[in-house]
Amino acid sequence: MLKSNIFTTLLSVVLSVAAMWVISDSWQQQGREFSNQTVVIPDQAALDVFIADETASARASNFNDVERIDIPTGVFIQSLVFNSSSDVNLTGYVWQKYPQNFEYQKGVIFPEEIKSNSTILRREYADTVVHDGETYDLIGWYFDVTVRQSFDYRRYPLDFLTIWLRMWPADFENDTRILLVPDFASYHDSTAASFGLDADIVQGEWDIAESFFSYQRIPYDTTFGYPARAEGDLYQEFFFNLGADRKFINAFVINLVPLLVVAVLLFAAVMTISNDKEQAGLFGSSTSGVIGTCSALFFVVLLSHIQVRSMFAGSGLVYIEYFYLVMYGMVLATALNAYLFSLKRMRNHWLLHYRDNYIAKVTFWPVLLWSTALITVSML
Repeated sequence: MLKSNIFTTLLSVVLSVAAMWVISDSWQQQGREFSNQTVVIPDQAALDVFIADETASARASNFNDVERIDIPTGVFIQSLVFNSSSDVNLTGYVWQKYPQNFEYQKGVIFPEEIKSNSTILRREYADTVVHDGETYDLIGWYFDVTVRQSFDYRRYPLDFLTIWLRMWPADFENDTRILLVPDFASYHDSTAASFGLDADIVQGEWDIAESFFSYQRIPYDTTFGYPARAEGDLYQEFFFNLGADRKFINAFVINLVPLLVVAVLLFAAVMTISNDKEQAGLFGSSTSGVIGTCSALFFVVLLSHIQVRSMFAGSGLVYIEYFYLVMYGMVLATALNAYLFSLKRMRNHWLLHYRDNYIAKVTFWPVLLWSTALITVSML
């Protein structure tokens, strides 16, 4: 019997360790995903290819008789603050270089801005510069804008967010004739992982891992009153993006450590369930005591869960919430185990009373950890 107990205990440990390995391996394999419509422009060579493709596309459109003007545009971000799970405040500078014969309205529009009465887009400087051997009029604006974006928090706290600043030419009427392009020449090293950021930017609960320019072909179901375009109402829109990784240690301490403590206390409660009166008396264990412990731990888990849900009120269930659902199940299972174990009519039920509730004790951690492991594999 002793050898059997040792074997089953070792098996329980092995299964638990295997589940933890599956979870940690899934965590480490997380990566960033982009929309199929997103065209990342990492450098000048990629931009040249993109412009060539756009030029060829323009020649095949209804606007082949109009010369498109490329406007070098740069962005420098000084601060970034999440006002809510979907609203981000950005401040910094945006500049553009215009050909000296540019006859359209100058400036940019932030189409995703909210609270437009508090948005600042203030002209700060102007000069004449030489870009690629040609003379341009340089204009720079300071901006303070809050934009609303739809982020995917399903993998919280292992989520990677792409925070973007979406820009349109100020001359909406002629936006098909104007293409905003990255001004790589204005950055010391645009090939670095991140550029266009203040060195002292406060990142809060995020680590900004990268920055990059991109285009995204946005479909609209309207022509905005203008004649329909040959290729349909698809617009190649310009973005400056910040790739941010959540600081896992913060979320781990706030969310996972309390759940781990609750799990340990539940396991301790299961271990005190016994038919041995001397052992039960030593632990001060009783059915009502175990159920009372489960009730207290349930409210601990519930309050923590409510805090997480309030952070993502507009989203579906996020990854960490499934841990809370599993813990609810473990709390209920522990209370049910203690109640059934105490019933006289269940005295002959071998699953409950085998070696003094040994099955519940030896399967506690494998059941808990493999439940979370399966959830992790299916969601991440």
